[in-house]
Amino acid sequence: MNTPPFAFVKENHPLGPHTLYRIGGPAKWAFLPRDAHEAQTAYTWIIDQKVPFLVMGAGSNMLIDDRGFDGAVLFTTELKHREACGGDRFRLGAGLPLADMVRTIMLPNNYAGTGALTGIPGSLGGALFMNAGTVNGTICQFTETVILLTPSGFTTIAMAPELYGYRGQAFCGPDAVIVEAVLRFTPSEKDESVVYHHYIQRRLDTQPQGWCCGSVFKNPPNDHAGRLIESCGLKGTRRGGAVISEKHANFIMNEDNASFEDVLGLIQLVKDTVFAQHGVKLQEEVRIITPRSGPGVPPA
Repeated sequence: MNTPPFAFVKENHPLGPHTLYRIGGPAKWAFLPRDAHEAQTAYTWIIDQKVPFLVMGAGSNMLIDDRGFDGAVLFTTELKHREACGGDRFRLGAGLPLADMVRTIMLPNNYAGTGALTGIPGSLGGALFMNAGTVNGTICQFTETVILLTPSGFTTIAMAPELYGYRGQAFCGPDAVIVEAVLRFTPSEKDESVVYHHYIQRRLDTQPQGWCCGSVFKNPPNDHAGRLIESCGLKGTRRGGAVISEKHANFIMNEDNASFEDVLGLIQLVKDTVFAQHGVKLQEEVRIITPRSGPGVPPA
């Protein structure tokens, strides 16, 4: 791989500190663009070089191998711009933390949908890629357009219901990068601050606090992954520094300098046990990144 000719690139940059798991080795090259233009310049170089690449935002939904990532990592964390467009519409950068959007845009304007997006970690780009949300709704339902970086340049996608589903979407392929989106909200008839504080407290009451990716597995149809895991008696199971939470079985915590293999071992144990006892094949919600996961690894 040729050396990237940019001032905003770091070589052998550690990725673990950029994830909520605090697990992961270094990236061969880390691109840290400060705006959309630099992001486009970096992306064009990466595509031209035909190397594996990974898009990282807040790293809230990633488990990265201790060996790191042998390619280019494009960070969107500095793409935090926000612009009011009128008509309850906002143009927002992919790096904007979802929690900031709720606190600084939705709550001050008393927009409906607070219950759908409150308490979700991560940034807008990763949330859009996986269509993050709760039983009350998902991020794509509030989205009017998404702006992508593609091999042909910036591309605008008009959002439509057929383009997204449960924890997934069909508008951003593996070789594209979400750089911003336009979201449209609706004023609520009830006090959304009450809704916000209710769901913040609910998460504190029902979910563990610490280094983790949130829910490890997607919920299977008409059931909950946490219920299935708990019914198998797996709460509290440990491997090295990792443990299946006693508070919520769909959380695997890094409690004591856990390794990638510690967490991965528990993930496989859960999948094998739940299938053996219930005949259900759980699917990971967390993105597992190995040294050669690309090219075009989805963001998180």
